[in-house]
Amino acid sequence: MNESVVLRPRFGIVITCLVWAVVVVCCIALFVQGDGFGALRYLPLFLLAGYLCWMLFWSPAVRIGTAGVVLRNIARSRDVSWAAIRDVDTKYTLTLDTPAGRLSAWAAPAPSRFAGMRAAKAELGHLPESTYGPGNSVRLGDIPSSDSGLAALHVRRQWERLRDAGALTAAPLEGTGVTTHWHRVELIVLGALVLASVAAQSF
Repeated sequence: MNESVVLRPRFGIVITCLVWAVVVVCCIALFVQGDGFGALRYLPLFLLAGYLCWMLFWSPAVRIGTAGVVLRNIARSRDVSWAAIRDVDTKYTLTLDTPAGRLSAWAAPAPSRFAGMRAAKAELGHLPESTYGPGNSVRLGDIPSSDSGLAALHVRRQWERLRDAGALTAAPLEGTGVTTHWHRVELIVLGALVLASVAAQSF
């Protein structure tokens, strides 16, 4: 794998774009009306709504690269090396079993049962070996057309390729193989918007 693959929930992207469009329209309306007090009071609330939507539905992602998998969730990211992955699960969302515990991806939820009923049988063929259960069964969350299934497909392909090449055991695992990074800047911005919204309502 020469380039990283970044996956985000498709429904979340649509929701974020719609909310941002509403926020922009509301902000423009405030200034067009020329009500300075109203703009000062409600603008922080609109910005907070748009920012929260971005944090919940756009910012989270699953990045699959040469060094491993990055699970970017709402408040923090977990960098997981390939050697640290012991199993890949998709019961509720993409979940990696590691020495640091089971790590879930907010950006790769499993589909509903209705979505699973619409899955074509052609989707279930030629998947990575570790996808299949007893009797070549495929879990609902492993359907490639779903967010969890697409992420698991990319992860399993690279993980199995490295495993079969002996790369996962070639070097000893340092620690748990998992590094955590908190999204400090994003959390500070969120806190500032919350404080600004509360302060604006006190006028």
